[in-house]
Amino acid sequence: MGSYVISVSAGTGCYRHIQISKSATLYKLHKAIISAFDFDDDHAHAFFMDNHYWSGYAAFFSMKMRGDERLTKSYKLEKLKLSKGDQFKYVFDFGDEWRFQCKVLRELDEQLDIPRVIRSVGESPEQHPDWDEEEWEYDDEDEYRPMSQEEIDELYALVPLSKEQVDLIHTYMDAAARLYGLVSLAKLYEIYNEQNAPVDTVAFIRAASLIGRMDNDYEVLERRDMPTNTDKEILEAGEVIADYLFVDDPESDIYDLRRQQKGKEYKVLPKAEFLKYADPDYYPVTPARTAMLKYLQRRAAKLTLPVEDFCTAIQEIIVIDAPMQEVVNIVEAEGLTFNKHWDIGEFAALYKDLNNTTHKHANCGRTPNEMFAMSDKGKKLAERIAPVGQMSLFDGPEEKPKLTLVGGPSRNAPCPCGSGRKYKNCCGK
Repeated sequence: MGSYVISVSAGTGCYRHIQISKSATLYKLHKAIISAFDFDDDHAHAFFMDNHYWSGYAAFFSMKMRGDERLTKSYKLEKLKLSKGDQFKYVFDFGDEWRFQCKVLRELDEQLDIPRVIRSVGESPEQHPDWDEEEWEYDDEDEYRPMSQEEIDELYALVPLSKEQVDLIHTYMDAAARLYGLVSLAKLYEIYNEQNAPVDTVAFIRAASLIGRMDNDYEVLERRDMPTNTDKEILEAGEVIADYLFVDDPESDIYDLRRQQKGKEYKVLPKAEFLKYADPDYYPVTPARTAMLKYLQRRAAKLTLPVEDFCTAIQEIIVIDAPMQEVVNIVEAEGLTFNKHWDIGEFAALYKDLNNTTHKHANCGRTPNEMFAMSDKGKKLAERIAPVGQMSLFDGPEEKPKLTLVGGPSRNAPCPCGSGRKYKNCCGK
């Protein structure tokens, strides 16, 4: 496995060289730095692996502040693929904001369990020079200090664009995260410039980097497997990524979504429609959504959520392509119980229609019906029949349409389960 030797500088003439195992987490590196500079570990910390303070590209925090941060306890150094010469920033105590510059000096074959300081130059700075223990009282709000308006204005001043332009770029990023799940900054830059007065590459990159201290539902990361020597390469390597991909196994889940999207064209909507997706609760009004809402309204008394929110929750599951059994488990946990075969059959039919008309991240924002219509099979089918009732790309062989039931079926009607027998002789017994 081996180890790294990392130089950590607290300013000119004050630095420590720390040897630490490649299998250690960022949190363990934090503990080693704090110990090396004789600080008390009494505040939050963060690492900025793209070497820019408060950048949103590759930030790792010690705690949840908005709820979507990547935690330093969850990421090992080996997973960050560090190599000799790489530089990154470390911040301790977001109030006093102690800043440290870090650089990978070398990689060693030696494995060690406990980090150690192998070189120390300069006296450690005084952590609390004006601290009076008797006057100090703990305040929960000290754990996270919100940005002042002055600090926000300073960030905006770094970008050669108006505040309105920067905010619009962030709205595009919000919408893209919901519509696509994952998209390169290069593609988003292309969409933005097609629908607005064009901005130059540097201005767009700087505007995108401000999200590190903004309220949003996505991250901006830089791919380490791509070059970043030019502005164009930085755009190609940067990605807007929906926050749900960081919940379980970020590395695997992001890779899987990239693979699913490979070779597919992004669905680019007109500006007004595209920006509607910045609203986390927005889904277009379609016949399938309307039908599901009517069904849920009849069951509203037992649901734990309002009908609109329940339907939106179902579509959120659809967007990420969750398996049908997982969907059933989730809706049952929220009060939508199924008592008979025809009961779940009605939901399944409505769910299928909703599934086929809801955008999916794996399809780069397109619905399954849209994907089918673009396929060779769909094009041939369109030549023979009207587009009404087209099959999904994920459907099996063409079947006779099944009846969507409202209430119980007639005793002498064909059984909805498809057995071919009358309802009274089958599920109606």
